[in-house]
Amino acid sequence: MRQSYKDLWLLIRQARPAPGRLLLALILSLLSAAALLWYPLLTQQLVDQLSAGGGIGRLGWMLVGILGIGTVLGALASLILARIGHEVSATLRHRLIGKMMLLPVGYFDHSDTGERVSRVVNDCESISGLTTTQVVGLVNGILTLTGSVIILLWLDSGLTLVLLVTLLLAFAMVGPAVMKMEAVARNLQERTAHLSGILTHVFSEIRLVKAFAAEPRERERSREVVTGLKTQGYRMARLKIVLETIMGLAVMGALVVILVYGGMRVGRGDISMGVLTAFILYIFNVVGPMGQLGAFVAELQSAKGASARMTFILRETEEQGDAGALSPPPGKALIFHQTGFRYSDQDRAVLDDLELDIAPGTTTALVGMSGSGKSTILSLVERFYQPTRGVILYDGRPISEYDLIAWRRSIGFVPQSSPIMPGTVRDNIAYGIERVCSDKEIRTAAENARAWEFIERLPDGLDSPLIEQGMNLSGGQRQRIAIARVFLRDPNLLLLDEATSSLDSETEHEIQLALDRLMAGRTNIVIAHRLSTVRHADRICFLEGGRISGMGSHDELLQTHPMYAQLVSRQFENVTRPAASSGRSRTLAADQAVKG
Repeated sequence: MRQSYKDLWLLIRQARPAPGRLLLALILSLLSAAALLWYPLLTQQLVDQLSAGGGIGRLGWMLVGILGIGTVLGALASLILARIGHEVSATLRHRLIGKMMLLPVGYFDHSDTGERVSRVVNDCESISGLTTTQVVGLVNGILTLTGSVIILLWLDSGLTLVLLVTLLLAFAMVGPAVMKMEAVARNLQERTAHLSGILTHVFSEIRLVKAFAAEPRERERSREVVTGLKTQGYRMARLKIVLETIMGLAVMGALVVILVYGGMRVGRGDISMGVLTAFILYIFNVVGPMGQLGAFVAELQSAKGASARMTFILRETEEQGDAGALSPPPGKALIFHQTGFRYSDQDRAVLDDLELDIAPGTTTALVGMSGSGKSTILSLVERFYQPTRGVILYDGRPISEYDLIAWRRSIGFVPQSSPIMPGTVRDNIAYGIERVCSDKEIRTAAENARAWEFIERLPDGLDSPLIEQGMNLSGGQRQRIAIARVFLRDPNLLLLDEATSSLDSETEHEIQLALDRLMAGRTNIVIAHRLSTVRHADRICFLEGGRISGMGSHDELLQTHPMYAQLVSRQFENVTRPAASSGRSRTLAADQAVKG
């Protein structure tokens, strides 16, 4: 618990709320509290004056002025504190988002998208609520409560003791409920984040859901979480109602006791009617702040849990982006030396003692069955992950010695998924490029990728907006924009994960020619799912179980690697493989099919 409060305080300190405005808000709160403490005393004098047959006079105007000034000063203090609180929330959100952007890919492999969003939106909002509304209530409540108790003791110690005993008994009764609120609030936050995660996945993959008629399953999965939220929300409501009911009864009981006991004191002449009136007004000055303190405690429990989760993220190890200040020179060899890799949640190594030399200006194709480690090699080159053993060298240096941003900017990556970011067509083609790209440059890149033909038909051309995941484009159009992005980047090293997989045969042929021009003179690594696209590679590496089991040209592997020849033959239905034919005739037939 101490650590949670420490985390919360640390986050607020790191947000650096403006000390000058905090001091101003504190002064205004003090003046507002002083006005609220003064007006019952003025009321006492006014009541006594009226009881003696006098008029309202100057006291009445003073009472109105004090109430007006106190209210305005309190509103100004609240406004200043609210601004400070929202600045704290914005600072925390900036910091959390910035931190997440610096976390390695491995972190995102093991955390839910919706829950990450919830950390930024809901948890920061919880701390914002604490540092705005609740802090205002806490400051004013403490000042008003302390001053009211002091004045009440000065007015009549006997009545004050009766009032305090009544309210303390009420707080003793609600204590257990307040303690339970922390666990309930934490549970509510976790379930809200879980629901956010489910809905994020469902709505982003709505085509998959509908294609497999999985609406009933997703409704049921969401219903379970929503039902849990309802149950926890009802528990929280019950606890709040218990608190409000007991405190309300305590106020009513205190009023009855004070009226009866005070009336008796007035009848005996021990106190005046004005004192009794002031005492009743001060009761609300005591009870109101106690309610504010209770609300602050409840919000504090919620913010404490949020700060613990946020601190956990902020303490995660970032990518080693500044491990080296070197910029990678173009046209150098890329070497995998005894490279091994295993994902943290798997026992089996994906790559095992990989030995691979990629000469500059050559094209290396990676083929093999699913799970053989092809995509992992590209991820290691991108430095999404670090090898668990061995090393990857570029120009004779471990790639970890190069500045991470400079290294990735020297790479052009076209994944099979052809991702599209929210924004315009122009934004997507120029994505990740810091300099301002001219329309001519962007158009040339689009033309090289065979994308300009459909772009110019869009309502606003390059300025046409693309919705989430580019769903207002076809799969082939999205892939062509992704390829245009690489043309514009003009990288030293190309990583292609079946870059033409979503294109029709005619467009695929033309874009393959464009990619051939782009790949000329560069170092290229290509993952091949359709073997016909890599038959002209300088070298093809066949991966099995994280190792290279065969390496050579297309013709060489057809002759020497039965598994490669089998994969080639499976992809062409016109290849006949009579049972009596020799292995030599099978490979030649496969070779003819590929070349045809």
